[in-house]
Amino acid sequence: MMHDTTSNKLILREVINKVVRDPEYKAIAKVPLFSSHQIGLTLLALALVTTGLFMAYSGVTLWIVYPLMIFGFHSAFTPLHDATHNAVSSNKLLNDIIGSISGSLLFPFVTTPMYRYFHLAHHRYVGDEDLDPDEAMVGIPAKYFPLGYIVFLVYEYFIFKWLFTSVWKRTPNKTKIIILVSLLANLSFQLIMFSSPFWHEYLLWFFIPNRIGAAYTTFTFAHLPHPDGVHGDEYPFESTYTLTGNKIAINTLWGQEDHSMHHFLPNIPWYKYKKVWSLANGILYKQNIPEKTIYSSPDNNFKKELNQKSSLREERNNEISMTVATVTDVAQDIKSFVLQAANGNELPAFSAGAHISINLPSGKRRQYSLVNSPSDRSFYQIAVKKDKQGKGGSIEMHESIKLGDTITISKPKNHFLLYENVQKYILISGGIGITPLISMAHRLIELEKHFEFHICVKTIENVPFKYELKNFSFAPHIDLHIDTNGKSTIELNKVFATPSQDTLIYICGPSGFNKWIKNAAIENGWDESKIMIEAFSMENQPSDKLKPFELILNKTGKSITVAKNDTIIDTLLMNGIKADYSCLRGTCGTCVVDVVNGEVDHRDSFLPSKDKIENSKICLCVSRAKEGKIEIDL
Repeated sequence: MMHDTTSNKLILREVINKVVRDPEYKAIAKVPLFSSHQIGLTLLALALVTTGLFMAYSGVTLWIVYPLMIFGFHSAFTPLHDATHNAVSSNKLLNDIIGSISGSLLFPFVTTPMYRYFHLAHHRYVGDEDLDPDEAMVGIPAKYFPLGYIVFLVYEYFIFKWLFTSVWKRTPNKTKIIILVSLLANLSFQLIMFSSPFWHEYLLWFFIPNRIGAAYTTFTFAHLPHPDGVHGDEYPFESTYTLTGNKIAINTLWGQEDHSMHHFLPNIPWYKYKKVWSLANGILYKQNIPEKTIYSSPDNNFKKELNQKSSLREERNNEISMTVATVTDVAQDIKSFVLQAANGNELPAFSAGAHISINLPSGKRRQYSLVNSPSDRSFYQIAVKKDKQGKGGSIEMHESIKLGDTITISKPKNHFLLYENVQKYILISGGIGITPLISMAHRLIELEKHFEFHICVKTIENVPFKYELKNFSFAPHIDLHIDTNGKSTIELNKVFATPSQDTLIYICGPSGFNKWIKNAAIENGWDESKIMIEAFSMENQPSDKLKPFELILNKTGKSITVAKNDTIIDTLLMNGIKADYSCLRGTCGTCVVDVVNGEVDHRDSFLPSKDKIENSKICLCVSRAKEGKIEIDL
């Protein structure tokens, strides 16, 4: 059975998109050329192991030597682990060298390119007993606890068994050579050492603590953070634990108590995992990531209980039946609809900028932003502008939806999140684009944030909620701009006169209006990351149905077929074509290339909305051709 290789799980993509779009993400994700954390940890590991060897040679009891060396070997793994995702150094060569030096201390002659293949397979197929190389390290100890922990001492056996029996045919030839050379070098090294006159010292001073260190590393990185048999594509937020318990023990894990952060955003270095929790208003706290005490025994009922909870969630996730409580004309050709739960219950929570999908009597489905304050869950309010040139949805809302009608809607979703971690905001709306910004203004008042709200309209008759805008608690923050002689009266050079790193700009209106406002901000020196325009909607993209397609390489004219369950990266490597990659999650941008021709089914969280809408770039690790074929600049 093939599992998710292209970020098909929509909820995960939505959450990660919000995290990556947080203005603070860029700084957190940045990897320096020289990282004191990574180099320092590598040097610490080397120091502990060499000190242990010197102490053993000097006659110090092994009861003292072994703990030092075991912790040293365990610590050596983290830089290798991060290097597979280019999270050690911004220089790819230096990144791989540091990872290889550190990793070779634990697994002699391992290299970053060699381990990268195994580790990224784990990320793609987590929980799959056939395709995840680490699953044996989770499943066997869980099923045969506590004797099953013995398998940690022969971790490499299961890795190479996985390679030769499960994925050999789909492994690129170059990768096979790299792995076999490393394997032969390791075996030769072991044979030489055990055949030498110093075999006894090698056994006691290096081999035994090394094996125990490798076993402990396998326990902390593979077994401990993963529940047995929980597939990442089925349960993206439940397939890794957050570890709790003794703080001293937790600190020795080098960040792996937050191992889920590594799976969500593999390009983030280990020492920044904690910072990810706060991004997008703490959205990851709300995803029910399970917790586990650090040294507790395996929970063999976890998957069963998870399946039961999932079934209950699916029942609750059915669409909501709503009653139309009020219908009001709030401007020329604009109606406001207040919706209440048909059963009288409190409605699901939403965040400022969210929207709902409404199922119309004709079968059409339309999305509308919520206007009301997120703090009031007794109703949802939307405003709909009648568009005579549209596809009929707004006309149907105006002419067919009446007071007292019962309609069904989706639970709120948000692709236009109000990031609450700065001190000042500039909200600018054009026409009906005012709706999500009103909800944001309500929220900013509650947060006691400073903001200015610019409303641009063609005529006074086009102003939605004229009466309400004069009486809202945020009325003093509003500046109304009425067009004169067909031109907006907003003075953008004045609005954007003082660029600030602690201010966010939110824009919502017609696409031409959005582009005009954005360009003015950039021309006045604003960082593009501080400008938020209603996010690219993944609802408009194919979600789950994967199809094969033709990939054309512009520089050579070569055409190759990308199979249904393969990624572009898979296909390029299998055909001996070099391609850079790092996260295989669509979050780091390492594999981005230009699109020459064709439409892209964007499944990444890295590219900005502009590039996605224009089909100008593609993340090779997760995205695909929307239809038939695509030509890329490679």
